[in-house]
Amino acid sequence: MSKRFTKIICAMTASTFILGAVAAAGCSNYYNSTALPGDIKADAEAVSNGGFAVEKGDYIYYINGVEVGTALNDFGKPVKGAIYRVSKDNLDKRNYSTVQKVVPSIVYSTDYNAGIFIYGDRIYYGTPSTAKTSEGVVQNSYLDMKSSKLDGTETLKEAYVSFPSAAYEYRFVEEDGVVYLLYVATSETLYDETTGVTNLHSYNTSTGVDTLLAYNVGTVTFDSEDKTNPQVYYTMSVYDYTGTSNTAYGYNQLYTVKASATEDKFAGKLKADTVKGWNDNEDEGTVDRYVNCGDLVLDGIGRPELQQNGNAKTPFNFEPDNLNSVNDLGYTYTVRSYSGGNLYYTRTTSLNSNAYLFSFEDDADLKPIANNPADGDAILSDGTAAGSYKFVEVDGEPAVLYAESTGISINYFVDGKLGNTLSDVPATDGSENTYYPIVKDGSATILSVEGDYLYYSVSGGNGYTINRVDYTGTLKDYWYANLQDESADDFVQDYKAVKILDLDASSSWYTPEFFGDYILFASTTSNMTNYNYIMVFDLDGMDNGGIRALNEQYEGIEKIITEVYGDTDKYPTKNYANLQAALRYAFYNGDYDYLKEFAAELNDALEDDADLVYSEQTFAEYDKFLTPTDDNEWKDYQGKRTVNGKEVYANNHDYYYGVLGEMSEEDIEAYAEGLKVSYLAAKPEEEPEPTWYEGLSTVAKVFFVIGMCVLGAGVIVGGAFLTVYLVRRGRKQPEERRRRIKVDTTDDRSVDVYDYNE
Repeated sequence: MSKRFTKIICAMTASTFILGAVAAAGCSNYYNSTALPGDIKADAEAVSNGGFAVEKGDYIYYINGVEVGTALNDFGKPVKGAIYRVSKDNLDKRNYSTVQKVVPSIVYSTDYNAGIFIYGDRIYYGTPSTAKTSEGVVQNSYLDMKSSKLDGTETLKEAYVSFPSAAYEYRFVEEDGVVYLLYVATSETLYDETTGVTNLHSYNTSTGVDTLLAYNVGTVTFDSEDKTNPQVYYTMSVYDYTGTSNTAYGYNQLYTVKASATEDKFAGKLKADTVKGWNDNEDEGTVDRYVNCGDLVLDGIGRPELQQNGNAKTPFNFEPDNLNSVNDLGYTYTVRSYSGGNLYYTRTTSLNSNAYLFSFEDDADLKPIANNPADGDAILSDGTAAGSYKFVEVDGEPAVLYAESTGISINYFVDGKLGNTLSDVPATDGSENTYYPIVKDGSATILSVEGDYLYYSVSGGNGYTINRVDYTGTLKDYWYANLQDESADDFVQDYKAVKILDLDASSSWYTPEFFGDYILFASTTSNMTNYNYIMVFDLDGMDNGGIRALNEQYEGIEKIITEVYGDTDKYPTKNYANLQAALRYAFYNGDYDYLKEFAAELNDALEDDADLVYSEQTFAEYDKFLTPTDDNEWKDYQGKRTVNGKEVYANNHDYYYGVLGEMSEEDIEAYAEGLKVSYLAAKPEEEPEPTWYEGLSTVAKVFFVIGMCVLGAGVIVGGAFLTVYLVRRGRKQPEERRRRIKVDTTDDRSVDVYDYNE
């Protein structure tokens, strides 16, 4: 075999191998990525599952800041909004910048009750679609529900489900080892609807089967505490199908279903003789279709002979024998909260809008009609008074925390009911108050309950402020804590509410997350309002008294800068120009080398008798700030912590809290420039360089103008002369041409007219 033929065979073989590899890569269901090192501990418990940060094994996985859904989301490119992880060991050592990117895609949704979910060795999330239209427009208004392995590999290319809106409510849940995606599709047109309805779906990530759990639902309520709970509650209306449009009867029903459900409980039961207005030939499988895989929990149907619209019992009502024991007019249910295995709901009638608050447990043996409680059995006579509920236990006693117009109150259950009279003064007869305020601020909203602490926000910050108070005290405890001297021996620090530094968190994103002593939040603090990266604060086991002391230390930095260095007698502006702003620049880790160069540049540009922009005295005080000692103004700030491998003093911002993770290069540069603009002297506007003409003396300018005039006149004269010359020359041209191209046209056959020699 010749060498040439051998080369051809080898080339063909190599080409086939390459094309096969490319084809194999193209057919893969996953993006290519290298596995991160470390044990992911797939069997470990996932803590805070469903939030923007989840603890699993040795790591905390989190969304790296607030990113918009329209940002570039090409796999591998995103930094902000991508999923990162930090080891708990690095968190304990304050190595906040030692992190790893796990999923290089933007995690995004406007359902801020659902974030990232971890089951086994996979992490589940929503991300803006990167699919393009035929015109090349990215379809990032769609939300792709995907998953990746915890080591960063096996990120799905194709979504489990693609939502047409980022506002869809959803939960990834697990049941019997199978992960399901529960989601609420709004304005969905499954059949021939013109406007669409709200439907509840369950998608099995193992089989790829999407099940319609309930069609045309009212409100769906997920568990607010356990976001991994596969059970949900929802309301359904019952319709009169007479006429061209369906009419809802004057009541609704409450159902519950689990993610694994697949059986439509009403399939084949809807008939013309059982459902008013139903047409066996037309309604089944059309816009009027009724699908419901759930179990009836409460039925608001009234007594048949007194019901509105003349509706009779239907297959939707499972207890016909008990109809005579129910109310006259029918009930309308509204779920207020579902948490801790308890569902809390209000109930009204068409003639009574007073929303009594009731509750029952998940496993209660309810009879949907007969067991509707009487109004007198309500746990609260007005369930709409509270903006939000948080159900807790104190020493084994059930209670509810809720935000009201007066603040946040706690209300204990007494004989199965909650009090209706808010107490502001401790009882004097020896009894205990059971309903009283623990936070007196009408702007207060509940963020979280961690152990015995209630964390809440009040107005006045750049977003959520983070405050806390122990909610387990009596009214007398809070009364005493807010009136008495904090130095008293029996003063309990934790019953007096305290704000934690200036930890402003984004109020248009997820609420802060708590992991032991660590608080993670999307920052809107000073200088970070345009970036919203995740920051971490270490409570370090402090009680509220310790936090107050930390606040005093933290606020004391600005107090010294303002009051001490604001004393112009001691620190005259002439010698200490721009000192206060420069110290703030140092507090936020400003670039000292840059400041030195910047100062030299500004000072060099000054006139000889001008005051220096940054003097030697200014830098002397700046250096004292950087190194506190017993003999300078910063003697109380000599405490040090190691943060990101660097020792920082207590007058440095990073001593208190800092960015967790990685910022994009663009944001790092923008943040640095922002500090310079905020805290450094303004750089004088540079005048444009003079042109060569502006650089001439007055005499030179005069001669230049005269010269240009003479030159211009010469150009004009020369142009005129040239024009006359060309015109005259043009007139002679035809005669010359006639002489030069004279041709003898005589037909002389002996002459070869094409022979140029002849």
